[in-house]
Amino acid sequence: MSHISQIYDIDLKLLRCFCTIVEERSFTAAQAALNLSQSTLSENLKSLEIRLGTRLCRRGPKGFKLFREGEVVYKAAKELFASVEAFKQKASNINQNTVYELSIGIQDGIVENPSARLHDAIRRFSDYYPNVRFRMEVMLGFQLAGRVADGMLHVGIGLVNEHYAQLTYEHLFDEQGFMCCGHRHPLFAIPEEELTMADIESAAYCSRGHLEYYHPERARRSDTCGDIGLGIQSQLALILSGRNIGYVLDHTAQPLIASGALRALRPDRVRIVNPITAMMGPAAADFKLARQFVDCLIDVHMELGQSRLLPRPDFATGCGTVVDRDGVFRVLSTAKAPVYAGA
Repeated sequence: MSHISQIYDIDLKLLRCFCTIVEERSFTAAQAALNLSQSTLSENLKSLEIRLGTRLCRRGPKGFKLFREGEVVYKAAKELFASVEAFKQKASNINQNTVYELSIGIQDGIVENPSARLHDAIRRFSDYYPNVRFRMEVMLGFQLAGRVADGMLHVGIGLVNEHYAQLTYEHLFDEQGFMCCGHRHPLFAIPEEELTMADIESAAYCSRGHLEYYHPERARRSDTCGDIGLGIQSQLALILSGRNIGYVLDHTAQPLIASGALRALRPDRVRIVNPITAMMGPAAADFKLARQFVDCLIDVHMELGQSRLLPRPDFATGCGTVVDRDGVFRVLSTAKAPVYAGA
């Protein structure tokens, strides 16, 4: 039986710990995310279960499992946090000089892209709203849209790997990547004029996990499905090992190609072109500061002119793989392309 008749700050703290455990599906991962010791995290969960009068999940040698009661509490906690966030946003709109925190999520691999002008947008926004504090986090692409949709982030900046109808998207710039292999891979030593598309298509391919919604290799045969690299650096490490081939973003690949550690495989034939977007959820769209920051992002990238856009055929999907074979472009993706405003 629940012993909670009123919600106190400590209850919110315990609930946030519990939500992190659920989202990470692991006590160890939650420890790292929250920067708490195992004993502290376990004690927090135990205290919450005592307050609620029920067990929420199983933990131990048999692994993590969320009980039905835990599912109910998790859903209710997310709704509670969303309501609190909505209140904070509406209250901050009363006075734009109020000190407030803006939560921004950025997909890994974007900050170092030469086409990204995030630093300029931050500076421009700060000139208008010097009292706003940023909370920024770099994360995996498949985590980004979900956290924006759940209201955990005001603005997400990244590749759209899963379309949410309730999100709004603003095109900022394009990123480009080429199929690459490390110097230990058998394809590395094949002369360019002898390297065929069949060679590339038959090699084990390292995917980016959930980002493969838009890559044709998602449907490859089991004998060519290679490793999974969740994150740009993880995928790059696997490709450099010589175990797989895979797409590497242009700005990451170039210095490694120059040093001889990496080779682009038929860059004249195979490439990816993906638009990087700023995304907001329905709650953040009504939040003045979030809208203003997105406007700054749009402005600084529009100032790049046509250089922010990479060549691709008119019929290309909004986010997908574009392959040039024998001079004919084909879009090897069946995913429905979201519509981007400002593209």
